[in-house]
This record gives sequence, structure tokens and C-alpha cells, in this order.
Amino acid sequence: MPYSVEYDEKTNCIYVSVDGELNLSLFDSMAAEVARCLSECGCRRILNDLRKARLTKSVADVYSMPERAMKVGITRAVKRALVISGAISKFHFLETVFINQGNIVRLFNSIEEARLWLFDGDADS
Repeated sequence: MPYSVEYDEKTNCIYVSVDGELNLSLFDSMAAEVARCLSECGCRRILNDLRKARLTKSVADVYSMPERAMKVGITRAVKRALVISGAISKFHFLETVFINQGNIVRLFNSIEEARLWLFDGDADS
């Protein structure tokens, strides 16, 4: 499978991993599973491991992702860390689109830094 979604009860965090192209079809499927998990566990933190992912080249698809996430139940109150490998510039547009639509999202190059940010203070950190 090109992605996995797991809830960690100890940390009260959802861990998502993507392997391959992060296109709209994969995003929709993954977002629905994440939304179900959020609803069941009540947590408000997601660590997205995108180190093996490639972002779709479709600007329109990227621009629609925040709205599509909202429609399935991933609210703006959810704090999301996006961990990538390599140049942040490739995923910077995705981060900017989510932030501009009122989401709490930040890019990282390491899992450790992402965890520190996710678990530091409240959702506005």
C-alpha cells in the first residue's frame, strides 16, 4: 500500500507514512482514513512522514487538498507536522497552501524536530 495510518495511544498522535506520489486520489483515500482515526481517538496531532513521497505536479490538486481534508473531518484545529527528505522547497507550496487556509502545519527534515514541535505547548505552537 502506498500509505499507512496508525494511531499511537501512548503519544496520542496519528502517524501517517506515504511512499510514492502524493496525488489527489491517494490524498483523498488517506484523508478519509485519517479522519476516521481522528474521530475514534479524539487526538489532534498528526505526524506525516513524507520522506519517501513525491508531491503531485498539479498545482490545482495541491490547492484543493486543505478543503478536501476539511470535508472529510480533518479540521483546522489539527496540528500537522510534515517530515520530508531533501529540499524543503519541493513541499513548501503544500505547506503554504495549508497555512493560508488556516491550518496548523509545518515542514521538517527530521522526525525528532517534528515530534518536538507537535508536542510542545498547545495547538497554536
